[in-house]
Amino acid sequence: MQAMSLRVGGLRAVDWRTLAPRFALGLAVVVVVWPAFAHAAEVWRTDEEFNYGFLIPPIAAAITWWRRNELYRSIGRGRTPGLAIVVVALAMTLVSRRMGINVLAGVAVSPLFVGIAVYLWGWSAGRVLAFPSGFLVFGLGLYRGLLSSLGFALQDVTAIGSAWLSSTLGLGVAREGLAPYSTSPQSPFAFVVAQACSGMSSLLSLLALAALWIYVTRGPLRGRVATMLSVLPLVVVANTARVTLVLFVADWWGQDAAIGFFHGLSSLLLFGVALGGLLVVSRTVGCKLPALATSA
Repeated sequence: MQAMSLRVGGLRAVDWRTLAPRFALGLAVVVVVWPAFAHAAEVWRTDEEFNYGFLIPPIAAAITWWRRNELYRSIGRGRTPGLAIVVVALAMTLVSRRMGINVLAGVAVSPLFVGIAVYLWGWSAGRVLAFPSGFLVFGLGLYRGLLSSLGFALQDVTAIGSAWLSSTLGLGVAREGLAPYSTSPQSPFAFVVAQACSGMSSLLSLLALAALWIYVTRGPLRGRVATMLSVLPLVVVANTARVTLVLFVADWWGQDAAIGFFHGLSSLLLFGVALGGLLVVSRTVGCKLPALATSA
């Protein structure tokens, strides 16, 4: 039996067996992607720690554009198993709607894009698009529960570490819960290591940068893994040092000086120190940019 087709004017016949799955794929993109991006944009806008999420989609698009020639060369015969990947992504979306877990719908966008690429253009094209699609998880996979779980743990570690380090360096500081305070009557101050001071924003954005960095560099697998694993301790150490500096500024020039200009500046210093440490670790374990790796 021949496939149902339609010829319009001088145009070639349209095979509905080919057109129908592609139409379904387009519908799947609308159903999955638009709500996921809409919810993610709300999270990025309303939570300061997640503001960096607005940069993730443009970066993913830029990576795809950067590898466009390789993508064109990889385009071949589509593979039916790609539809199975799309079905998994759609199932994740349905579960997220049923259970109210919005982050699951955001994560589903990545396998959806890969599955569509595999179905239309083959496995090689799917591999080219795997990283930029997966990179979207750093933006679409964010949820507010991170702030009440991992964020609180980082607050606690920072409060303990900064109070200990300050005391070790000779500053009169004690701690009650998340609140380090001065024990000196000459320079009284008291702070609370709030959610915004937990280092969560730096942790998540630095994880995204680390993933991007090991993607564009060359190096052994163990070096790439070590680079990713170094992000958490680097952020904890840098954030502890930052809060310790705030306590010293409060001791020297008063609490108002510490929570004013220096507090904002110290946030930039935190990220800069952690990023610098990440680059040092990366180079130490043998991850280098292609040009540097070739010349070494």
